[in-house]
Amino acid sequence: MEDKKLVVIDGSSLIYRAFYAMPHLTTSSGLPTGAALGFLNMVLKLLDDYRPFNMVVVFDHPQKTFRHELQESYKAQREAMPDELKPQIETVKELLELMGFVILEMPGWEGDDLMGTVKEKAKPDFQVLLVTSDLDMLQLLDERTVLLQPHRGVTNLKKIDLEEFEKEWGISPEQWIDVLALSGDPSDNIAGVPGIGEKTAVKLIRQFGSWEGILKNLSLLPPKLREAIESNRDKVEENRKLVALERDLPLDLEIKAWGWSKVDKNKLFQKLDALEFRKVKERLLKNRVNSGSLFSRSSEEKE
Repeated sequence: MEDKKLVVIDGSSLIYRAFYAMPHLTTSSGLPTGAALGFLNMVLKLLDDYRPFNMVVVFDHPQKTFRHELQESYKAQREAMPDELKPQIETVKELLELMGFVILEMPGWEGDDLMGTVKEKAKPDFQVLLVTSDLDMLQLLDERTVLLQPHRGVTNLKKIDLEEFEKEWGISPEQWIDVLALSGDPSDNIAGVPGIGEKTAVKLIRQFGSWEGILKNLSLLPPKLREAIESNRDKVEENRKLVALERDLPLDLEIKAWGWSKVDKNKLFQKLDALEFRKVKERLLKNRVNSGSLFSRSSEEKE
């Protein structure tokens, strides 16, 4: 019997991606909708391609986290949210709620930490599909967890599983934390050791196994590299805390089978009409009566 699939979406990251990938569409009344439409199209494609048991969508909470307290410059390079995007986040959340998917957000924690926790809680029962453009999530890969990375827009997804990761990098996902700690993560404004990029960091972790292994073998390194690491030991230790994702948050998570029959179709269609998403509505109506559709073959009906 095929494993049940749970799709876990990095909502905060992907709505930004949709915002910049899509035209700046608006309704006739002037409400911006481009990012919401791009996000919704991605959700529908995931349903169609993977037929998941359910979906969980996580969002960053506006409250600062321990990472901001640990490093004042954490994510400080990011610009303020565009005014056109702000109302679309609520639009996306409303659409997800109307479709019956699980939405998670927790004060003091990032969406990435929620994804790590959901993955651990769900892993015994599901194959977990993590949908995100953030490659720090590679640390979560295992035999029952894959990453779907958007590229060329929002709906085109590259699948990275454990085998592919180990083949490309020659390390384990757990070791990815030390790679990021050494090389830094520009997307989060985390500076690495000067002179150590991703390739050098991977090479060091392959050779010595871990950050601790590097420290035990500093005498084997070229003088310039050894000096750079010795001068930045505290930075690397701090980076390791910044990039390691939480996997045991107190989430009361119950994952029930999703199905079209559970969706309040009248309210959903009213919302689609208000957003002027005519093609999406037509697609859903067509899928409803199509025996090979994403809805008629939902997990609920398989059960």
